[in-house]
Parts: sequence; C-alpha cells; structure tokens
Amino acid sequence: MSGLLDKATAVKDAETDTAAPAPVVVKKQAEEKQRAPKTVAKTTSASNDPPSGSFPVLPSIGWAAIVLAGILSLQGGAIGLLIVGVIALLGVGMLVQHERMQPELNTVKVSVSVVLAIIIAIGPYAALVLVPQDSSMALTQIEMDQESDELTFYVRGSFSSSTASISSGGEELWTGSEDLSNDFAKFRVAVSSFFQGNAQDNTGATIKAYEITVESGDGQTQTREIPPNFMNREVLNSGAKITMVTKTETSGTTTETSVDGLIVESIVGLFGPTEEAEDGGEHSMSTVSNYLPVFSDYTIQLKIMKGGSQKWQSPLITADGTDTTWVSAVSGSKSGSPDRWMGLPGTGYDVDTGMIEILKKDDFYDGSGCYTFQVIVVNQYYAGDSSTQVSSSAWDLNLENTDDEMSECS
Repeated sequence: MSGLLDKATAVKDAETDTAAPAPVVVKKQAEEKQRAPKTVAKTTSASNDPPSGSFPVLPSIGWAAIVLAGILSLQGGAIGLLIVGVIALLGVGMLVQHERMQPELNTVKVSVSVVLAIIIAIGPYAALVLVPQDSSMALTQIEMDQESDELTFYVRGSFSSSTASISSGGEELWTGSEDLSNDFAKFRVAVSSFFQGNAQDNTGATIKAYEITVESGDGQTQTREIPPNFMNREVLNSGAKITMVTKTETSGTTTETSVDGLIVESIVGLFGPTEEAEDGGEHSMSTVSNYLPVFSDYTIQLKIMKGGSQKWQSPLITADGTDTTWVSAVSGSKSGSPDRWMGLPGTGYDVDTGMIEILKKDDFYDGSGCYTFQVIVVNQYYAGDSSTQVSSSAWDLNLENTDDEMSECS
C-alpha cells in the first residue's frame, strides 16, 4: 500500500515541475503585445510625413526645361547658344535644388543628373560645331513664295559666308552672296531675274532643269535641282467651252422655252497644241488629260468676236499664284482656281434658278453665224518675243433655236 502512495506522489511532483514555467511564457507574450503598437505607430509616422520644404514637381519641370534646351539646340544655331545655355542651366538648377531639399544629399545622383542634362541640352549644338568642315554645309528648304514671286533657300554650316548661283543647261543665270548668322543664311531670289522658260511640258516631263550651286567661304560646294513644278511660270495654252442655258416662261395657258444665254468656261496652263473646239460647244480638253496647271502671275480675258467685230469682252481676271480674282458686273468680287475649267464672268443670272451667272444672249448675240471665243492670256514671265497667248474656239450659233447643235465652225 505504501508503495502505491509513493508512486502517486512521484507522478504529482513530476506534473508540478513540468507546468511550473507556463506563467513566465504568458508574461513574456503580454510584454511583446504591449510593445508592438509603439513600433507600428512609429513606422506609420515616418511614411506619411514628407520632409519639410520638399517640392516633388521640381524634377519634372527641370527635365522639361532640359529637353526644351535640347530641341532648341537641334536647330543648328538658329536660336543662339546663350539662350540654349540659360534654359539648360535653369533645368539643372531645379534638379539640384530638389536633391538639396532631401534629408540626405546624394552627391552621386546629383552628378549623374547634371552630366545627363548637359549631354541632352548642349550635345546637339556641340556636335554641329565639332563636325568636320568638309561635311558641315547643307543647302535646304528650297521653296517658292507665290506672293513675292521669289525663290527662297537656306544655306547652313560652320563658315562665315557663301556664294550661290542658279544655272540651267550649263548657263549661269543668277549669282549672289550672303553672310551666315548663327550658322545659317537665307537667300531670296526674284524669279524674274533668272527664269528662262518652263521646266516641264504638259505631261510632267522635265524639259529644262534649273540648279542651285552653293560655295562656302572655305571652298565647299553643293548643288541641288530646283523642283521642276516650281519653275512652270508661263501659260502656253488656253481654250474655251460653252453650255447653252434655256428659260421657260408661261403666259396664261402658253408655255414657251427659249435660249437665255451661255455658260462660258476657260482652261489655261499646259496641254497639247492640237487640242481644239468640238461640236456641241465642247472642247477636246473637257476630259482634262495630259494637262498641267501653271501657278504664276498672268491675266485672263475673254473676247467674243463675230467676223472682225467684237461683240463682248469679260472683266480682266488676275492670276496670282494659285488664285484668280476678278470683279463681276453681276456679283461683285469673285475668285477661282486656275488649275481646272473655270467659269468666266457673265452679265446676269439664269432665269429658272436665279443663281447661275451666265452671259445673257442679248448682251452678245447678233444673229446666227460663227462666233469666236478668244481666251487672251498675258504672262508676267515669258522667255519668247511676246508675253501674250491667244486661243480661239469657234462655233456656229443659232440661239433662236433651243435645239441648236452649236457645231464647230468649219
């Protein structure tokens, strides 16, 4: 019996020894839980409070200024190195100021940013200066100014002056010199000072090439052809076509249809010399094939002849580059385009619509017979003996008959 009691006592003592450390573990976990919130609060405070005086937008503005300086630098000297440098310096200053506002100044980051900024902003300008002289000249931007009737082009490079000449077929037609400023010079040449005939025929084939040759002060040369379409300056061909316009009038129970007048159209430019008037008031150029318009300075006028007698003439139409203008006796100031068939001024509106400007029958018609519609073009630029080109399109007209076939005069 006593043996059993001793075993029971031993087991109880062992359980007591094993469970005794538990209160220590609970106390330690409680202390850790009490300390944890303090650590979280400290971390949150550090992440939400930006450094005093920080402006996150400064780097964006700084790099934008540096990129702008690089774009201006790409102009090859047209903006001035001083302006490019000031803009680049402002951009670098913003980057440096942003870094100085941080809690710790990162000198490596600042240095790298400054070097990159200098390369982006000043690099293109420096590259132009360092290009070898034998490849630093450029003849660019050949353009035609239709308002001033001048050919313009630019010479760029790292030299002080340049001489330019314009020639055709080996013959020098014009020469001039310009000093370069900020590594470029602009030449303006009056077309009348060198024009010697159209560069293309009516099919668009080049028949006369005009070339610009530029020589720099240090001996470099470059030659480029003037775009041929710039050098089509004279109208060599013209033509006319007519369309009958009728009117319907009712008086009581009687309705009568008669000829009200004609719509007259003209075409000017370059087309084949065999193009001519056709039956029905038409013209072989009605399909506008193998035709090249001329954008230049000239005047157009229509005259209607019957035999040797003039029956009517239109107001003078003035072409200036791509536009034509005139003053109509019916509708006042008008404009059109010389690159297609163009309606000519009339003397009234058609009766049926009251909108279409026509040449009234009573203003030119003098009985049946052959009427010649002359289109007279006076060129400002012309290489021949005369500046005037006249075309004659003639039809037999009997405008008392609305079924008149308006056949070509034989």
